[in-house]
Amino acid sequence: MTLAVPSLASAHLERPSYWPDPAPDTEVKPAAGGAVPEARSLNSAVSGKGPGDVRVVCQNSSLKLARESIRSARRNGFRLRPSQPKKRISAKRAKDLLAANRKFDQRCAFDNVQDAVTASGNNDRVVVMPGRYTEPESRRAPTNDPRCKPSLLQEDQSGALTPSYEYQATCPNDQNLIYLQGRAIEGNPLATPRPNRHGIPEQELGKCIRCNVQIEGSGARPEDVLMDAGDDYEKPLDPQAKPESYTKHVVLRTDRSDGFVGRNFLVRGAIEHGFYTEETDGILLDKVKFFWAADYGHLSFTTDHNVIKNCDGFGAGDAVVYPGASPQTGDFRDEGFYPEQRVNTVVKRCDMHGSTLAYSGSMGNSVRLTKNNIYGNTNGISSDTLSAPGHPGFPADGMKIDRNKIYSNNLNLYTADPPVDPLVPMPIGTGIVWPGMNDGTVEKNWIFDNWRHGTVLVAVPDQVAGEPDGNVDREIHCAQNLLASTSCGNQYIDNRMGQVPPGFKRHPALSKFGNRSAIGTSQTLPNGVDFWWDEFPGNTGNCWTGNTGPDGTGGSITGPGLGDPVVTPPLPSNCATSVGTGDVVKEAVLLDCAMWERGNTGDDHPLCYWFDMPARPGTSAATAQERQFARAAESYAESPDSDALRQRLQELGGTAFSDRP
Repeated sequence: MTLAVPSLASAHLERPSYWPDPAPDTEVKPAAGGAVPEARSLNSAVSGKGPGDVRVVCQNSSLKLARESIRSARRNGFRLRPSQPKKRISAKRAKDLLAANRKFDQRCAFDNVQDAVTASGNNDRVVVMPGRYTEPESRRAPTNDPRCKPSLLQEDQSGALTPSYEYQATCPNDQNLIYLQGRAIEGNPLATPRPNRHGIPEQELGKCIRCNVQIEGSGARPEDVLMDAGDDYEKPLDPQAKPESYTKHVVLRTDRSDGFVGRNFLVRGAIEHGFYTEETDGILLDKVKFFWAADYGHLSFTTDHNVIKNCDGFGAGDAVVYPGASPQTGDFRDEGFYPEQRVNTVVKRCDMHGSTLAYSGSMGNSVRLTKNNIYGNTNGISSDTLSAPGHPGFPADGMKIDRNKIYSNNLNLYTADPPVDPLVPMPIGTGIVWPGMNDGTVEKNWIFDNWRHGTVLVAVPDQVAGEPDGNVDREIHCAQNLLASTSCGNQYIDNRMGQVPPGFKRHPALSKFGNRSAIGTSQTLPNGVDFWWDEFPGNTGNCWTGNTGPDGTGGSITGPGLGDPVVTPPLPSNCATSVGTGDVVKEAVLLDCAMWERGNTGDDHPLCYWFDMPARPGTSAATAQERQFARAAESYAESPDSDALRQRLQELGGTAFSDRP
């Protein structure tokens, strides 16, 4: 068996990207960036209170649609997220919202969002009234516009040509349905990307021209304002309808847009990403929905002071939410640039479901994922250290996953005609996969009814991770292994595994796209294996403490998963003494599964079980699957192939695997 680079994460092409200066830009009044911006109320847009101008976008039917939505929200209520109960707005809220929309209708001067954005400046606001915004002029803009291609392409670290910031600003609708250029074009980008990615190079950092901009829907629900790059719908006005074709790569892109706020709208139907921001300091997305993006529903990249909350998304070929290459603001930060250790990105109170992944983020440093509902995906969460050009921040560290409900991620998309086309290989029936995270924490989550794994921790040796983009941490994360910088110091603390939270009820989205769930049948719903660990040799500091299993005790926890039965030790609980001893069977499984390519169901990979639908834990079918794999594992462990792989991994990892007696 040869050792190939795994494809656990989708490598999307980026321009050479830099972490923005985290200090506020005081040339703008009020200052832009430096913190997560505060949303301005819809009522202040009516009154005009505060800095900046207000521009209103509407369609002929907008006021009628607003009236109908407000009436329904008052009489029948609505779910902001599928896992929540319906809530009705108050009579006063309904009255105020209708009055606001009447005034907006009188002031409306734009019939598409792009024109209102283009006309805006610093501190301005764009209020979008209910309707479906297909942006006909943007759709007509050519892709690969000769005004920009090839003259405004720039090389990334690998030498590949990528659209520059000037490309996006000059041809804003080449790739994007709606584009917000936050800063002026200044000089040319550096011919060779600077290894130090702290701070956008001064020679190309223009002044703010659209910082502190807020785009907000004026309806009662996010679905009332639909920004849509899709086409060929059976029911185009149904917010959940799937497009049969796509017109633009991105629905709404904001670029170097410090202080941006987006509220109360839905983006749908992108070839790649629903919402996308890059090199931005200070951004808030609140009550935004991400439906039917062929790649990511949301993508933030090299973005600081970043919050995504009260969101909902499904239909992503990769992940619903993806904060990639987030800044290194943790233990191993550049203290001259980031004086205080802090979380830079927070995702909270979101429903992420019906996708290959709920959440992902290559080089996702110092991100917090908290109080979310993550369900009905192939795999719930994956944040990795697999390098790709334009993704600085190797190795990823400092992520925290806490107080989430991670359940029933049993969606099989590896079929002949899947409802969502998967872009990446993920183990069906899994809550969390961490390929190469360092110093991460998984704490106080409810993780249940994931039929294959609750969590998975995987090492990524440096030679497999790829060429890091930009500088690498000076510190050695894995103390005993100089050739494997990842998958060390991770802690799993006080999680409730296989236990259903008191009062938790089944909700409608659990079965979307045929997802399997046992919720409603019992208050104890085990995961296939609670904590699967590949035990890569030399990985230090990984430990599991205070976790409880289905019976409420630590004794019912399962892990570290099936591998070579001769060498597999129990999960370590002492962080100070934890060291991986090596299991060649588990590494063979990972390599086999990582060979997956789009359209390949995995049948050619005999040790890979990720793409087979797992049976519900505790059933005779689950027992039969476990026995079948145990036989295959034993046979492989005794084969010459395992000896060859063990030797190859020892060369890469710099330390010995456990030998069979």
